[in-house]
Amino acid sequence: MLMPLLYPVRRIIRSWKLFAALLIGVALASSFFAGIDVKANSTARQALDQQLRNILVDLEFTANLNSSNLTRAKPEISNIYGVTSVETLGRTWAPVAIYNQTTVVVNQTIINQTEIVPFGYLQFAILTNNSRVYEGWQNKPGEELGANETYILKGSSSYSLAENVNVGDVIQTSFTFYAPKLANSTTLNLNLTVKGFAQLSDEAYSVATGITYYVSALNPSIPEQRFIYRSDLLILSWENTIQELWDTMPETSFETTFLVSVDRDRLINPWDSQTSANNLQRVSENIQNTILANYEGHIYIQNNLQYALQSFTYQFSSIYVAFILVSLPIFFVAWYIGSTVSDVSFNLRRREIGLLSTKGLSSGQIQRMFFAEALLIGLLGGAIGLIGGLLLNQIFTGFNIETLFNPQFLSPYTMIFTVAFGVVLSFLSVFFSARRASRMPTVDALKEYTSIEAEKPHRKRLPWIAFILGTYKITVFILGINMSALFNSASFLGGNFVVTLFLVVFMALDNVLNYIGPLLFFWGVTKLLIQNSLKFQQLTSKVSRLTGDLGALAAKNVRRSPARSAAIAFLIALIIGYSVQVTGQMASEQDYAVRQVQASVEADVAVSVVNATRAELMLESIVGNVSGIQNASMECTLNQNYAGTQIKTIDPDSWLETAYYEEPWFDGASLEEAFEQLRTNNQTIILERRVAEELELSVGDEIGIDFQSGPRKLKIVALFGPEASQSGLIASMYTVQTWSYVPRNLFNMSSPFSDAYVAESFDVKILLKLDQEANATSVAESIRNLDLEVYGVESFDEQWTLTRTNPYYSSTGLQLLDVQRLGVIFAVLAASVGTALISAVSMKERSREATLMSVRGLSYRQLVWMFLTENLAVVAFAVVLGLAVGFIIVHGNVASANAAISELVKRRFVFPYDAAVTVFSCVGLIFASTILPILVTSRQYVTKLERMIRLR
Repeated sequence: MLMPLLYPVRRIIRSWKLFAALLIGVALASSFFAGIDVKANSTARQALDQQLRNILVDLEFTANLNSSNLTRAKPEISNIYGVTSVETLGRTWAPVAIYNQTTVVVNQTIINQTEIVPFGYLQFAILTNNSRVYEGWQNKPGEELGANETYILKGSSSYSLAENVNVGDVIQTSFTFYAPKLANSTTLNLNLTVKGFAQLSDEAYSVATGITYYVSALNPSIPEQRFIYRSDLLILSWENTIQELWDTMPETSFETTFLVSVDRDRLINPWDSQTSANNLQRVSENIQNTILANYEGHIYIQNNLQYALQSFTYQFSSIYVAFILVSLPIFFVAWYIGSTVSDVSFNLRRREIGLLSTKGLSSGQIQRMFFAEALLIGLLGGAIGLIGGLLLNQIFTGFNIETLFNPQFLSPYTMIFTVAFGVVLSFLSVFFSARRASRMPTVDALKEYTSIEAEKPHRKRLPWIAFILGTYKITVFILGINMSALFNSASFLGGNFVVTLFLVVFMALDNVLNYIGPLLFFWGVTKLLIQNSLKFQQLTSKVSRLTGDLGALAAKNVRRSPARSAAIAFLIALIIGYSVQVTGQMASEQDYAVRQVQASVEADVAVSVVNATRAELMLESIVGNVSGIQNASMECTLNQNYAGTQIKTIDPDSWLETAYYEEPWFDGASLEEAFEQLRTNNQTIILERRVAEELELSVGDEIGIDFQSGPRKLKIVALFGPEASQSGLIASMYTVQTWSYVPRNLFNMSSPFSDAYVAESFDVKILLKLDQEANATSVAESIRNLDLEVYGVESFDEQWTLTRTNPYYSSTGLQLLDVQRLGVIFAVLAASVGTALISAVSMKERSREATLMSVRGLSYRQLVWMFLTENLAVVAFAVVLGLAVGFIIVHGNVASANAAISELVKRRFVFPYDAAVTVFSCVGLIFASTILPILVTSRQYVTKLERMIRLR
């Protein structure tokens, strides 16, 4: 009764070498499973932290309360569960007027006159003495603001209030207080004395003005970045100015803003966004009920944290789906290795199966014993996978001992699912092999060389189907066709129902083949050439003639286990192809992302100038005071579109030496020829390709443009911008809007007093190219410290850092590439271990043959040479096949992505040194896993034979 239960344990202990292959494969796959779960959790946490970091105020609500109600409301809100702090401030817009002193002469008498000149509606921030705005007040006043005193924050506009007043001046404004019960309002005029000019950080400015959900499009971890545009802001004291006025009118109300901070650690769980959202919603409702139940007045709540969680919920789901999709090939490899090892293992245990049958065990009992073995191996492999997950946890979290057993990263759910995954994988790997082996007739099982690899005739058609489908997809990759774009362009066939239905089915099939097409191709090729045909053996025999009789013998031996040889070839080709695909994709995506940032910045450093008439002086100031600048150029963009295109004026000499560009962006003439004509002829233009195609113009033609400063006829010397589509299949609506270039001297822009300079309205950007050893971030900060009148300073280094740390880009781009890179490592390790163990088990299966060959005089070197020739033929074929298909897939993906939409920056097929090292390391590991088992096992055979001869 206990024998069926105890037998698997005894068998695993006794023949652990046979089960080591499956165990290692399950352990590696389980480790990767736990690893991607940890990676997904850590990525989701990083994405949420990135979003929450940009939220300066958790909850914000406004209410119209009178003075006494406001005093009681603040502590009541503070006592609500989850609330940690409450701050009040006032935000309002009010009219501002300045006193203008003029001097007139009447009857030879000088008379000083004062007139009040309206300046406009400006924003006011009314701060309490403990406001958090003071934390970001860079020139914080040494004493509190007194009654009717104000600090002015200078706006970005040249017509700023700060530019028109001085310290000590008086400005006039008015505030309105409402009396709901009396159905009236009271407006009070105030004379405010300018006490100074404030300098606020981004965070302080955001809180003061109400931009509390997202600081800016820039990374808050880079303190040098600033708002591109700021409006005028006046700062008053709540206690000394507003409260004193308010106390004189106790029944009136004033719009008050409450800034509420909550206990994020208690209320927010990154892995349960719905409960977190409910917790935050409950806090909002409690605050609203507290105000509405006890006080009169309108209330509006802005739950910033809840908005972030809603965005994060979708992102969190997309992260897991994306991670699962990129992990499927690795899981498939783990299953295939396990099933192949199981086939070899059960083939080696044929006599054992036959003996069990002769003892009276039924095929069902034998099959259950095999499943019990798989269960034990799965449990053990899953447990080992948990240890691997802990190690990966350290890799993902920066080797922080505090996160080693952190349940938020390696939760009990992860542990349970990892062990379950190991059991399922082990069971699936053994199922079909165990069922075939348990149903084998006793007579066949007792034979020495009976193969269980034979397939049913109808299954021989499956490789042809796989080969045809895979070949179709490989052909599409070679041609670089975007089939989705092709189907969309065939909309003229949409009126035919049958054709439309066919296109829909075919498109769905093509989308599926994007993922499994290469797999089908590898499987079909290896099955048809190695297992179901003699072509591979014939080719191997021809090559082996160069290595002598041993090579010919090895070539014939390949035919002994065709299914096994085909499985090994398929596995190696798949892994090598996947390695090339992933490393090539990572290199191409990295190159594409870097070039996109470079194109957006347009140079190493770019400075956006506020006042175009002072651009030359600013350029001189930058070059004279900042070191590390190699070249500089000014680029002016006309604010009005002419001839349907945006026009930029450039200096041909300095722009070529400074700006970032790519030669493929220009067409119709070489870059040198085009810029030489811009340099020698002011009446020339490099026209936007889109406009040239719409107007049917080409290089050498003329285009007439009616500028503000007068009409001009310009000669087209080149075209700029992407084609409408790379393959001609995309509609023009997807064409990106670019611009045209004209020489700077077209408008005589060297003189700010020329008529053309004044007539044209344009924005100026100063482009800087730095020395090779210069640090762009330091240069950008030095320019900011010059306190020039600029909208902003961008550098490539800062923008690239921002891109890499952006939660959306990180979770959908770099993090997925990290998972794929990790997947390549696991897949190659699994394939190498599987190949090595299959080779070792196969060598053990042929121990009697090797011994007989040794007895007949084959030396160790000859024995090794024969086995190497036999195995390396299959491995070399699979490696070459995998490399070729991998490069074809990368090329196809790049070409297909470029054909999908017209962009200025296109993806390129790049394969840098580090990518090549990765691929060749994978190839070397595969060959090593084939060679080392043969060397070790052959030495054992020869040593054993020598030992037997000496004993006798």
